[in-house]
Amino acid sequence: KATVSVLYWARGAGKKNMSFEGRRLIVVSNRLPVTIQEKDGKYAFTMSSGGLVAALAGLRGQVDMIWLGSPGFAPDGVNDISGLTAQLKSECKCAPVWLEKQVAHEHYNLFSNEVLWPLFHYKENIEFKDASIWKSYKTANEVFCKTVLEVWRPGDLVWVHDYHLMLLPKLLKEEAEKKKLKDMFVAFFLHVPFPSSEVYRVLPEREPILDGVLHSDLIGFHTYDYARHFVHSCTRVLGLETTANQVFFNNNVTTVGVFPVGMDFQKFSSSINSADVVAKIADLKKRFANQTVIIGVDRLDYIKGIPQKLQALERLFQTKPELIGKVSLIQIAVPSREVVDEYQKLRREVETLVGHINTHYGDIGVTPVHYLYKSVPFPELLAMYSVADICLITSLRDGMNLVAQEFVACQENNKGVLILSEFAGSARCLAHALRVNPWNIGEVADAIDKAITMSAKDREEKHNHLFRYVSTHAANHWGNLFVNDFVRVSAAAMHDQHHPQSAKKLIETFSTATRRLLIFSVDGVLSKFKVVPSTSVIEEDVLVNLQKIANSGAADVIIMSGRKKDDLERFFGNICNVSLAAEHGYFVKCPDTREWCELGIDHGDKDWYEEILQVLEYYRDRTPGSSIEGRLEGKESTLMWNFRGADTEFGAMQAQELHLHLANHTNHNFIMELSNKSIECRPQGLTVDRVLPEILRKINADSVKYDFACYFTNDCIESDFKKTVKNVEIDTCAVAENSKKVNTTYVLSGQSEVPFVLQSFAEA
Repeated sequence: KATVSVLYWARGAGKKNMSFEGRRLIVVSNRLPVTIQEKDGKYAFTMSSGGLVAALAGLRGQVDMIWLGSPGFAPDGVNDISGLTAQLKSECKCAPVWLEKQVAHEHYNLFSNEVLWPLFHYKENIEFKDASIWKSYKTANEVFCKTVLEVWRPGDLVWVHDYHLMLLPKLLKEEAEKKKLKDMFVAFFLHVPFPSSEVYRVLPEREPILDGVLHSDLIGFHTYDYARHFVHSCTRVLGLETTANQVFFNNNVTTVGVFPVGMDFQKFSSSINSADVVAKIADLKKRFANQTVIIGVDRLDYIKGIPQKLQALERLFQTKPELIGKVSLIQIAVPSREVVDEYQKLRREVETLVGHINTHYGDIGVTPVHYLYKSVPFPELLAMYSVADICLITSLRDGMNLVAQEFVACQENNKGVLILSEFAGSARCLAHALRVNPWNIGEVADAIDKAITMSAKDREEKHNHLFRYVSTHAANHWGNLFVNDFVRVSAAAMHDQHHPQSAKKLIETFSTATRRLLIFSVDGVLSKFKVVPSTSVIEEDVLVNLQKIANSGAADVIIMSGRKKDDLERFFGNICNVSLAAEHGYFVKCPDTREWCELGIDHGDKDWYEEILQVLEYYRDRTPGSSIEGRLEGKESTLMWNFRGADTEFGAMQAQELHLHLANHTNHNFIMELSNKSIECRPQGLTVDRVLPEILRKINADSVKYDFACYFTNDCIESDFKKTVKNVEIDTCAVAENSKKVNTTYVLSGQSEVPFVLQSFAEA
């Protein structure tokens, strides 16, 4: 419904946003904000209607902006692509993304609108198509990525919009890394609901889509519910650590925010008193004199709940027959996807209901439902909004639904009542509406009756609250709010000067050194994590390369683990010239001896062990899937409660509670550590700082001057520092798959990188 002149769009108006000095905002959406028409070999542009266009129009004068999107047709239909591209850039500040016809069809119509759209709106029985449409979805995102990189320059901020482009943030970040483009910042906004994890996880492509979006620096949603569902899916599907507004992913922090969009208030308020609209209002008032007028404005879509609305009206007439002839519903049903069978079926259902109500409850001169299957001109829409006494919105799922706000904006004189589905995003913002469950037909009918009988004082009070919100949270407010947060997030990232080096730099540094020390953890580093630790194995290539490194004399190798002696013997017993430290160094086995020994570090008394074991057993019994490792399992000094096999969220909640319980324990003769889905308790003194010097002394390396020393660990807590032990400066390398951002010298993206690093060390 919103329109903006191309001239206004291209030039903009208003004060400059000083935080954007010398920078541009690249807006990326599936479609360009302009409609392109060709006549006699020349192109003319008109601004498209839509809330996003209106929402961002206010930013044009504040920010240097360029908009990327598909023009809506394939390149083979254009005689002069370069000329059209240049004209769009100069006249509209737009850059077209050219998609082949088949790719565009499968990307937009089949995958985006027949898989993602219904899934995100909780539709059941979705038909997951063949793999070709997923391939087209990826291809389209790749073409968008290529076009963005063609216009991007250092300092630009990229803002990606909606479910059509959920792979684009990752593609952009990966290409930026390959091409060494510094400070590529990407934000993403989803304009539809994000479903609960139980719904989302049925999607076959669930992991790559989450992975694609999570490469954004900032992700925005209309409501807290949608943001919460997204964060929850990151935990349930990817096993990531999250907070209410952050997701820790790929050694980075992705910020998640709530930004409810508003309508184009300025356009409505400036047009409502025009002569054309005033005349139409007078005509409608005369036509519906002595009637309570209900307005409904919806696309004819199954998510809009039009059948439920009509059923509620019939229920009202059944329970309140005295209202027959006194209540009229004007239902505008804007045509949508008319060639799709499901939408044709919906249209037949709606029109059958309309005919049924008008037949049973109408009479000569009485038409309960005025059904308009068409788009209504803007002045007529304003007049209908103004005359209506009630706006009835019964969406079954709706990202936001700005009809509610448009109705309020037009009701300054009439003070009409808004009845709003609790499943519309706007219900989270418009607290003074009468909120209903559209599936409860009786509840909706009662709400209509309540609105009809509401006193003038209550109507005015509710309207004033709603009007205040709508007028102060218009579309331009949303755009400014999001962009300001985007600037803040990108500035914080730029000021974060510490960026751990990758595997490539690690290998280069190792290769140039002459005396080296390598210290490895086992789980999550030399072996993959397993739900049942006893099933872990060390891959053959890891063992072979460890042996090569140790035999060549290229480095002193120490394997330090919380595991028991028997495990380390099973894993590494056949490797020579490697030092082993079990139970964090409580037992040590050096290359020149075949016996395990204690280091002789004072660990204090062990009177804590039995008491702590009882606490861990309490939580094990109450956390399905968790387990304990202790003396019964062969460990002599340490206790570990492992919740890797438990429900992700419940296990984390129990771990936090247990951690707090142990932290407040009166006996402090033990070290307690929470990391990697486990809580471990061990004797005092079993730390790298205490254990490593003793191991170096035993292997006669305590006086060696290493020019490269690195500790490989999966533990983000342990790895948040650079150690100096016995004059040996030890760098840390976090094997940080799906982890928090760590302050280490090096970082590997997961255990899968370790074999490659070891092979490179062996060949150095």
